[in-house]
Amino acid sequence: MSQESTHGQYVLEPEHVSVHTGNTEGSSFTPPGDGGQQQNQPEPAGPPPAVPPPVVPPPVMPPLVMPQVAYEQMFPAMMAHYMQHMAQLMPMFQPPPPPQPQPRIVTFKTLKDNGAEEFRGDKMGEPQIALDWLEQMDRVLKNLRVLDADRSELASQMFRKGAYDWWKRIDQDPLMPKPWTWDRFDRAFTKEYVPTRYREERRDEFVALK
Repeated sequence: MSQESTHGQYVLEPEHVSVHTGNTEGSSFTPPGDGGQQQNQPEPAGPPPAVPPPVVPPPVMPPLVMPQVAYEQMFPAMMAHYMQHMAQLMPMFQPPPPPQPQPRIVTFKTLKDNGAEEFRGDKMGEPQIALDWLEQMDRVLKNLRVLDADRSELASQMFRKGAYDWWKRIDQDPLMPKPWTWDRFDRAFTKEYVPTRYREERRDEFVALK
């Protein structure tokens, strides 16, 4: 403000300047009530776990009551459908077939161990010996379940000396029917070692026993 002096001059008065301290960058401002220190706030632990929606049970429907007449009409069709369904499932539950039995290997030792005896054919005057040998050989081969096509070959393994020579001769005869069966072997052996007269006597004895 200027005031006029007594001498007609104006004198400038110094202006009153009020200095206000403001918040500037770098200054620290502490809000009242915090004690001058910043409180440590806990960091959030993340979003809360998702809660599954409640399971709502399905509505319970009351049982349907079928009239007796309708049930009796539908029952045959239901049974037919059931039987057809079971027939389709039956092949799935059938047990596998049993394994086929393996063919048994029969050797000379096997025959001997089961009661077969050697035959030499040197007692032509005793045809009963030949018949006894043939009967015993047939029994052994049956017990071992030897196939008919293999019986003659196995029986010939028991031949010795004269009987073996006879077998080689008749086996190589082109007029002899082949292959060998036990019936053919029986007839050829009996014809060679059992005379016709002796066979007839045995047959008559068998008929008399009846």
